[in-house]
Amino acid sequence: MGLLYAALFACIATTSAWQAQMTIRNPENNPLLNDPNLGPLQSAWKAINKSKDDPFVLMFRSKNHEPNITCVVVTASLHNETLKIVNFTRTYYNKTIGKNETLKYQVRALNQTDYKLENVIRAGLNGTPSDKPTPLGSNMYIEYGDYSCNTSSKPLSDMLKAAKGTEGGKAGSAEPVEGVTYLDFYVVHNQPHCNVLRSPLLKGGCDFWLRKSDLPEVLERAENITRNIPPKVEDRQTKENSETTTQS
Repeated sequence: MGLLYAALFACIATTSAWQAQMTIRNPENNPLLNDPNLGPLQSAWKAINKSKDDPFVLMFRSKNHEPNITCVVVTASLHNETLKIVNFTRTYYNKTIGKNETLKYQVRALNQTDYKLENVIRAGLNGTPSDKPTPLGSNMYIEYGDYSCNTSSKPLSDMLKAAKGTEGGKAGSAEPVEGVTYLDFYVVHNQPHCNVLRSPLLKGGCDFWLRKSDLPEVLERAENITRNIPPKVEDRQTKENSETTTQS
């Protein structure tokens, strides 16, 4: 029996150590999700190849990294179909200064490794976005620790090694740097009516974009659903007490 308990504790200890070092691939990073023969669900080109008359509005963000802006609308116009580059015009309301602002930039549809179709929208922060470096993947790895779960474009250990290597690198490098010359948005899911995008650099959150022409119908459905939701128990009791007081 003593040996059995010893083996059991050893197994538990090994499992705990394995969990603390476990790194898994994010399930949203799967080339089959964008296979042209199966019906692509993460097509970056379909997401950006829109006309000026087909704008999209930002409906929801899981990580609000721009708390001072609202009412975000993006319109697109084709720039280079061969290179799959599109001009974007982003209009939004700046709550800090109390007025609308406009931002113009170019985006490009690119593939991450192993993807047959483009699944990445690269925004140029300083002119036309380059196709280098190859996109790593939207939170491609998830590392589980004892008390936390960290997501990143590559394993945390690799990121630390890369950071140490950069310290001794040459200053003023012409290589594109994410967050400086470009920003990658990974298409988690898209269809003609909406797009879900994720940027690992911007806190790893998801942005939900809806075609503006569909907005009135969505708002109408939301209002109808709200009307059909039964009132809370405390609300009913308050109303009944109010009616009783009025009658007496």
